[in-house]
Amino acid sequence: MKRNKSKIRKKRLNRFYNKITQFAWQNEQVLCRIQHMELRLMQCETFADLLQTLLNDSQTQFELDKVTLILLDPDHEIQRLLSNIEAGFLKKFPNLSFHTTNQRFLHLFESDLSPQLGRYDPDLHADLIMSSSHQIHSIALLPLKHDDHLLGILILGDSNPERFTKHAATDFLQHLCTVISICIDMSILRDRLMHNSLNDALTGINNRRFFDQRLPEEISRCKRLQKPISCLFIDVDHFKQFNDTYGHASGDMVLKQVAGIIRNTLRKSDIVGRYGGEEFAILLPDTDHLNAVRIAERIRKNIQKHCYKFDTHQLQVTVSIGIADFQKFADENKTLTEIAEILISAADGALYKAKQAGRNCIAINED
Repeated sequence: MKRNKSKIRKKRLNRFYNKITQFAWQNEQVLCRIQHMELRLMQCETFADLLQTLLNDSQTQFELDKVTLILLDPDHEIQRLLSNIEAGFLKKFPNLSFHTTNQRFLHLFESDLSPQLGRYDPDLHADLIMSSSHQIHSIALLPLKHDDHLLGILILGDSNPERFTKHAATDFLQHLCTVISICIDMSILRDRLMHNSLNDALTGINNRRFFDQRLPEEISRCKRLQKPISCLFIDVDHFKQFNDTYGHASGDMVLKQVAGIIRNTLRKSDIVGRYGGEEFAILLPDTDHLNAVRIAERIRKNIQKHCYKFDTHQLQVTVSIGIADFQKFADENKTLTEIAEILISAADGALYKAKQAGRNCIAINED
């Protein structure tokens, strides 16, 4: 009898030991995956890279059925930063959304904003998961906060009802939340600084630094694809008179509105930058000089017919435009930088011709 009891006790201990060992091994696997993901996140150089890793790669890494991210963006700043990357960029991430307030989040968490794991409740969680091809049965809500500031919420969903149970691996997930939050905050800060360094504060369009960076890139692309590319230089006529007569505030108003008209006249693929003072530069990819003339004339007319109101004054604004065509300078023996410099110089020379011709007109470089 004692021997039988001893065997039973031993079997129970073995089962308990095996269960503990299995649990420890599973936790070790989870920890390894989390550490690998943290390293990937910290290596992301831009917010776009971070989104790719967080929303797409993590779903594969953790074998999840659904991963969604909701960010707080009260002033729409994050959405503007991402939209500036390329047209339709946000459509690449259907599992990303934005809220302007945190009211939707607060009732989902306890007062300490700790991760919440448990069964999926369609009445409570449907708008968080968004659409999914899988039937979600368990869910993990991970609050993202940095310096006591709530950034958003990461939602993990799985079809396995036991995948996320209350208090399971919450220490690991809490640590992951902290790392993700820091990475989001830092990547947005980097993108904001980059955006500010490449954009003109007054007009909101790209600055000369951005234009000079993109010019050889676009020349290289058009050269490789054997596509035309044209460059426009635009100068606001008699701009000094606005400042001298009405003050610098009037000049700022004119530049802002002229920049807006130019931007609204162009295609999304065109590149416009404030090149200096009252001068703007435009790149027109896939555009020969004939179409460049049509675009330049449309810009000139739109600026001329616009009503510029400053205080009680209505100002008349016109521009002169110079046009240069890349095809004339497509010399195989020249570097991209040399071709870019020649193209800029040619457009500037054409602008000078337009001014000499009486302003409020366009001119083409014919050298």
